[in-house]
Amino acid sequence: MNKQRLTEIEYLRAFAFLAVVLQHTIGHYAYIQGTSLADGVMLGFLLLAAKFAVPMFIFITGLVLFYNDKGKVPYGTFLRKRSKDILLPYLLWSILYSIIDNRSALTDWTFLRELGLDLVTGKASYHLWYIVMIFQFYLAYPFLRSGILWAHKQLQNRYALYMVLIATGVFYAWLTTQQSAFEAAAAALAIPVLTPLFTEYIDRNALFFFFYFVLGAFTGLYVQHVLQAVYRWRAAIWTFFGIAVTVMGFRIINHFTWSPELTIHYNDTFLVNPPMALFLTLSLPAMLAAAVEFGRSAPMRWRRALSFIGAYSYTAYLAHALLLVAATELTDLLLPRAVPTMLTLVAFALCSGLSVGAAVLLRKASLRLSKRAPGTAAKPKQITG
Repeated sequence: MNKQRLTEIEYLRAFAFLAVVLQHTIGHYAYIQGTSLADGVMLGFLLLAAKFAVPMFIFITGLVLFYNDKGKVPYGTFLRKRSKDILLPYLLWSILYSIIDNRSALTDWTFLRELGLDLVTGKASYHLWYIVMIFQFYLAYPFLRSGILWAHKQLQNRYALYMVLIATGVFYAWLTTQQSAFEAAAAALAIPVLTPLFTEYIDRNALFFFFYFVLGAFTGLYVQHVLQAVYRWRAAIWTFFGIAVTVMGFRIINHFTWSPELTIHYNDTFLVNPPMALFLTLSLPAMLAAAVEFGRSAPMRWRRALSFIGAYSYTAYLAHALLLVAATELTDLLLPRAVPTMLTLVAFALCSGLSVGAAVLLRKASLRLSKRAPGTAAKPKQITG
């Protein structure tokens, strides 16, 4: 028997995709010449509000996998499906980004060698690291599933389960302080593949994001209970999240450099550190409550729009870094005297629209090329699940 379709997942995918685009647009305009303190503060708070994106995508992965779990699935079958849905589009886009970046002939040996490294590490473009990181969860899913389901079976008492989740969160916060120790140990061992994963590419090591997957798995196992709880306590959740945004915002501003001139930076928003781990953990129920509230009170046209964006979020995510270049150039041309905050918001809207539009066109082109009948057309691929 198929489980009930969760429209909240579609809204969360759309929220997270839009948040990613906003982050990268802020990254383009926050440091341009003429950025004022007012712009730095405003963009800092916008950046904080959008930082939930990566943890949310990981959370959705855990939620969807455990919510849709239909028992034992052969590991090979599981990986083949995920490879087709996630890795194949990633590989094609990575090749495109590598060609654009290198502008070299495909027959050049140096280019081909660098391309191979790009495909494995996600270095073809700044946003592709996420695909390399998230696929590690798929590779480890059978083992994660066994461990989480065992704990779920043992912890029938709800309060005991909450205590284990809290303890896991505390452990994760501690883990975010240990990156240097892992790097030193891995460098000393010099193990092929494993050492680079804990040194040069530690920023895309799934170990340092595991807690968000665990929270998603817990939500998938108790989805109706969690949705009802976050909706019931939404006012308190949003209040705590608002306080967290304010505190983190002042922390960011306090670390701006004032002399000899104003220097804006957002190093405090790096994903893997204890304050951000706490902040991002609070952001997940806040956005989940927002998705539930949106589904209950938003006009139908807005719900359809968000569902549409969520349905095309993966291809749009892959495409947005390329289209952000066009969006920022067009924005600069249209608004040559606008302040960075205004430029950011306009370019964000343009890039989001162009990315989703490109995803729709690519889907239609794919269906035409495959000569697939309308009744057998596959649904757009999602970034997680």
